[in-house]
This record gives sequence, C-alpha cells and structure tokens, in this order.
Amino acid sequence: MPPKQQLNQILEGGFDSVIDTGVRAFTVESLAKRLAMSKKTIYKFFPTKENLIRSIMRFVFTQIDAAFNKVMVDEPNPAVQFIKIMETIAKFAGRVPVDKIAELKSLHPELWREIESFRLSHQDDFFTILNNAQLKGLARDDINMRAASIIYINIINSTFQPEFFLKNDLPIRETIRGFVQIVARGIFTDKGIKAIKEHYEQN
Repeated sequence: MPPKQQLNQILEGGFDSVIDTGVRAFTVESLAKRLAMSKKTIYKFFPTKENLIRSIMRFVFTQIDAAFNKVMVDEPNPAVQFIKIMETIAKFAGRVPVDKIAELKSLHPELWREIESFRLSHQDDFFTILNNAQLKGLARDDINMRAASIIYINIINSTFQPEFFLKNDLPIRETIRGFVQIVARGIFTDKGIKAIKEHYEQN
C-alpha cells in the first residue's frame, strides 16, 4: 500500500476509533488491531499517541475545509451556501458524542484551542457568503455583514461548547440546525428564505 494511502487509512480509522472510545481510551494498539496493521507501521508516521491525536484532528479540519470549498464551488446561491456549509459542520460535529468532545477538551486543552481557532478562521468565508447574498438581494440590506459574520462565528465559538450541550441535554446536530434556521430568518430576505426552503424540499 502506498505511504499516502496508509497515512489516510490511519487517520480515517483513528477518527472512527476516537468517536467510538474517546481520546482517554484510545490507544495505538487498539487502532492497529482495528486496521489489521502493525503498531510499527503507525509509529512510523506518528511517533507518539499525542502526535497521532493531533494529526487526526487536523485531518478532520482538512475534510471540513474540502467540503466547505466544494459547496462554494458547486452551489451558486449564497443563501443556500450558508445553509449547506452549516449542515456540513453539523454533520461532522454530530458524529462525535458530546461526552467524547468534553473529554477531548478536558484532556487536550491545546487541541481544543486549535478547534476554536479553526472555527474563527472561516470568518472571512462567512462574510463573503453573506455579502454576496446581500448583493443579490437574498439578504437584508440594513445589516453590516462584516459585523454579522464576526458576531455569528463568535457566538458559535463561545456558546457551542461541550458543557453547553451536556448541561442542557441537547443533541448537537439538531441544535446547530435550529440555530442556523433562526439566524437565517433574521438575515435573509423573503427571496433568500424561499431559496433555502426549496433546498430543504429537494433534500
């Protein structure tokens, strides 16, 4: 198997393993068994468990970025872009049980800071989407979209923490979707909301 393919197999299997067991119980030995691969092969790419966990998280970041970029290229309507991107984020976030996310934040605070930085790094992308929606008459013209994108990302970062979901006993995916629908109704015009409704009807 080519090294690149091996690497991706380790990272994909590692993410599935972390979802199943959490970072505390995750071991290179259990991953090797899961992949029917030697520990030596995994250590060739990742000399420590911590290095592997960090690489798994960054691998997830690249997958989200790729999905983000695909939406931007394939979907011409910025109002629907907004919805599709948040659906993608909800899909990834919803795969991981809340208690496993809380465990990651508790055991690896430096990795959690990377996750928060990753969220904030998309602020300009959301501004581009909202600004384009405004230019096309899909979003209200009385909103400063630069400020709106900053506020939006920071609300997500500060509110959508594992403690919030645990305390309120809320499912991640459905909560994010509900939040997005509330925001959409405050930002988009009737024309934009119509495009979003049509998207939901088709899916």
